[in-house]
Amino acid sequence: METERGSLVPRDVETPKEMQLRVTPSEVKFLDTLAGRVYRLPITVHNLGRCNQKIRFQEPVKPQFKLVLANLDKALASGLQMTAIVEYHPDKDEDTFDQLLISIGNKTLEIPLIGLIPSCQLEIESEVNFGTLVANSKVHCKEIIIINHGRVPGIFKTEYQGQLPIVIFPTDGVVEPKSSVVVKVDFCADQPRIVNEVAIVSLQDRPNILLSVKAHVVEQIIELLNMSSDEKLECIHFGSVFFGASKIERALLYNNSPEPINWVAIIQDDSVGEELGTNIQQRTDVVLNNLTYLRKIKKIDVATFISCVPNEGRLLPYQKAVISFCFSPKLIVDGKKNSDPSHRQDYAVFLRFESVGSKDGFLRDDINKTIKSDRCQKLELALTGSGLPVLLQFDTGRVLNFAPCFMGECSEIQCIMQNQSKALPVTYHFQKTANFKIDPKRGRIDEGCIQNVTCSFIPHQVGVFKVKQLLEIIGLVADENLKSSMKPFHQIYLHFNSVCKPSTKKVVMKINPGISPLVSNPTGQFVIKDLAKYKDCLPVAVLQSAMTHIHDHRSSKKAMKDALIAFPNDRIASIRSGEQDKHFRTIFTKIPRYNYVDPDFAYTELENIEKKAHDDYYTRYIKCLRNVRLRKQAEREHMYSYNDIDIGLQPGSGLKSPSLSEGEIEEDLSSVERRIKPKELLSTRHIASKETKSLKRKVLKEIKSDPSTPREKHDCSLILTPKQIHQVIVGPSVLNFGDVCVNSTNTHLLHVVNMLSIHVLIQLDVNLEELRKTNQFSYVIPPTASTYISVKFESATMGKFWKSFTFTVNNIPSGHILVMAVVLPVRLELSSNELVLRAQGFLVKTCFRGTVRLYNRQNYFAQFEWQPVNKGRGMAFSIRPAKGTVEPFSSLECEVTWQPGFNAPEKGEFTLHVNEGNTQTLKCVAHVMISLEYDFYFEGSELFGNTVYIVEYI
Repeated sequence: METERGSLVPRDVETPKEMQLRVTPSEVKFLDTLAGRVYRLPITVHNLGRCNQKIRFQEPVKPQFKLVLANLDKALASGLQMTAIVEYHPDKDEDTFDQLLISIGNKTLEIPLIGLIPSCQLEIESEVNFGTLVANSKVHCKEIIIINHGRVPGIFKTEYQGQLPIVIFPTDGVVEPKSSVVVKVDFCADQPRIVNEVAIVSLQDRPNILLSVKAHVVEQIIELLNMSSDEKLECIHFGSVFFGASKIERALLYNNSPEPINWVAIIQDDSVGEELGTNIQQRTDVVLNNLTYLRKIKKIDVATFISCVPNEGRLLPYQKAVISFCFSPKLIVDGKKNSDPSHRQDYAVFLRFESVGSKDGFLRDDINKTIKSDRCQKLELALTGSGLPVLLQFDTGRVLNFAPCFMGECSEIQCIMQNQSKALPVTYHFQKTANFKIDPKRGRIDEGCIQNVTCSFIPHQVGVFKVKQLLEIIGLVADENLKSSMKPFHQIYLHFNSVCKPSTKKVVMKINPGISPLVSNPTGQFVIKDLAKYKDCLPVAVLQSAMTHIHDHRSSKKAMKDALIAFPNDRIASIRSGEQDKHFRTIFTKIPRYNYVDPDFAYTELENIEKKAHDDYYTRYIKCLRNVRLRKQAEREHMYSYNDIDIGLQPGSGLKSPSLSEGEIEEDLSSVERRIKPKELLSTRHIASKETKSLKRKVLKEIKSDPSTPREKHDCSLILTPKQIHQVIVGPSVLNFGDVCVNSTNTHLLHVVNMLSIHVLIQLDVNLEELRKTNQFSYVIPPTASTYISVKFESATMGKFWKSFTFTVNNIPSGHILVMAVVLPVRLELSSNELVLRAQGFLVKTCFRGTVRLYNRQNYFAQFEWQPVNKGRGMAFSIRPAKGTVEPFSSLECEVTWQPGFNAPEKGEFTLHVNEGNTQTLKCVAHVMISLEYDFYFEGSELFGNTVYIVEYI
């Protein structure tokens, strides 16, 4: 017979298809039952066969179950179904089990009957997967939920016995009915590894569950890749570059990690193996002899010839960014000529890429200590290159003396230029110079090759010529953004000397008075012409109106004042209207000349007024600028005329110098210090000097929590770049409080160093209950200063503590701090668990004494109390002090005494109870010794009970 899921038909029972039956449900389960109540559930039998069936029900054995059915024998037709009711009458609160038997011919079906009292039903996820993490000592948290589907509370307990930094909290608790509890699993990604740990979770009324904790911790790696092949790049060879020129190489900066990273590039100008300007082709003794040059080399700022753009930024997970490196060597002379081949300068410097906030990494060893690690998050790149001078030689020298010639003639000199450099070609260009011509004026000379140049002197005027011919050497020159272009980077001057001799020519003029010349200059005077060249030119007319009287009979009787002389040809072929404010008269008759005014081209009266106003505006503007310039010049002359000693003060006037405040001193210091340009690289030497300066200026007074002055508000509102954030140090990255007592307050110091010239706002984003006693979480750090921040830790929960919190600089996330501790209960240690008391004299009733010491090796005071253990025979021992307090990291001695007496027990016990701590037992034994001076005989030991006596004969 086949049934649905949950069928109770035995697998070895085979029923023919014409006798198929299906019983639903497959089991009758009464949940959350209580004694004295009645519960009912239906059970249905389906006849799926092709023929009628006779079915017989049997009553359950246990009286708590009852089948409600009028007739236990039923006939069920094919395709029909019947329903019966099962009642459950529990008489006590306990689980009950029985079964209902249904007979079909010679076959029997068993239907389980289950009655369950209310219980808890706890469920929990079986896996916690943190995914891929970066090994940066940051604590990651995952939450899992324990759900109780039952109607009574359920108890759970978690336990992790591994050695990895995994903390589960809470470790135990109670889940209320129809509710849930959140359990946090913290994992500290302290080093690269594959985590597959198991924690045991005990749930009430269920077998233990194994909680799997998985994670893949990788290093945060910054890689520099080749642009073409994606291979790791460790060194960039710039090769040979002329002084003043530039060479650019590019690479890919790759963030090979699953978390974003803020990075910054730093020049290591104090590293081992660097070379700055040393000619490696020279002998060592030659280099060492020039000590002055070596001192100059040590003062070189590497950032002046090595640049990197961008030198800071942010990379998303697995993102690549193009980085440009530029090598621009500068010539550092040592007293020799600039064109000396010995001026070769070789460079080898190291550039480091760092992630912001990763100045030190941390690892955990076997005893939970932290040690520094310099792996990951740092990438070192070597940059090598050589600077060469331009070695361009002229066979004629730099001074060229051309042969004198007449104007219009030409004097030439053949010159050979040789490129003496064996490593680089030279591209040159001669600037245009008047009266001289060079062919070719531009070109390229390969390594060690020559170029023939023709220098010509073609004078256009008479005189002595001494000029400097500029020869520009052209090459790739990069700007601040590393955009290169072909520009002149080197100049060479050639001195050209020559003379242009004058030539005498006879000038013949034909005088023809009264006729205007064909060609005249602006003054109306005649032009001297060369009759030998221009024989067909019209003769020159000499105009002397003051001496001729040829036209006086037409002179105007009414003379015009301020009239200008109008030449006959001053308006030839011009239709321009004359100016209305100017008057002209003819040169001979002295009558007013006719002035034609064209209304289409002439200014209207309104336009003339606007034109005049426009002219007056700019006239006043220029006059005002001139007055301002003259006033400033006068002020400068007046200022520099002062005497440094005598400034005009009268003695005894009572004038005193004002005292500077601390803020003004800070402003003065910050304004004097050198500021880094936005495109300039950071250098280790510069950072070290600023750090030393900042460490000397410690802020010992109370630090502000919020900016108050206008300058502080302005500085703290600035958005800092990764390069600036890198100059604000907050550390150490791990605050390890070690073993601490529960409810004890412990303090660690965070060191903050601000190397910037502005105020910065440090904020600790602490959401941990254990750090709530820290007095302040926001600090305004002055420029170029350092201070300490007290972080207080107190926990009421025992166990390992691994948590991290982030901090911001000017509201920008800049790193995180890991807090570690092992919270232990208060505990006292006994110097010994058993104490033997000895007599302090020779009398029988002498008191027996002994001491035991209590050690408190923890950081919290321990309150204790002794309680004697009475075993029926009484207590002859006493201890003092019976209660008290042991200070942290100290000890206390307690005295135990025993008074001998009749039937006094010689053994006793004390229980040491530590408030909120451990409990220990101290066993005490009295050692009795009797000395006799004569023979002593006794029988039995009834006198002093079971005490052992030692008899000595003296």
